[in-house]
This record gives sequence, C-alpha cells and structure tokens, in this order.
Amino acid sequence: MKRFEYKTIKIEPKGVWGSNLDATEIDKILNELGQQGWELVSMQDLSVSGSSWSFHYTFKREH
Repeated sequence: MKRFEYKTIKIEPKGVWGSNLDATEIDKILNELGQQGWELVSMQDLSVSGSSWSFHYTFKREH
C-alpha cells in the first residue's frame, strides 16, 4: 500500500502593502521542493476582504 507524507508552506506577498508577489522566488521554492520529491497538490489563497495576503501550498510525496 502506498503511503504519503504531506507538507504545507505559507508564502506571503512582500512590499509596503504586502502586494508584491515575486514569481521568480515562488518558482525557486517550488522547484526546490520538487527536487526533494514533493508534488504540489493544492494552493489556497487566504484572501481577506478580497485582498490576497498569503497563500498556502500543500505538497505530498511517497513515504
């Protein structure tokens, strides 16, 4: 039977009003986790009053 482990990370926008998402930095994080065997299974926008303030990325890999 396959077994999995899960990992959730939080990525927050940067900048004065927290409105700057650096796609290059996000790609770097996602690629590093991919190299470690993690597969992205979901992403959740934790918006507040219609503004995105942070995101949860959930990964899994076979254990």
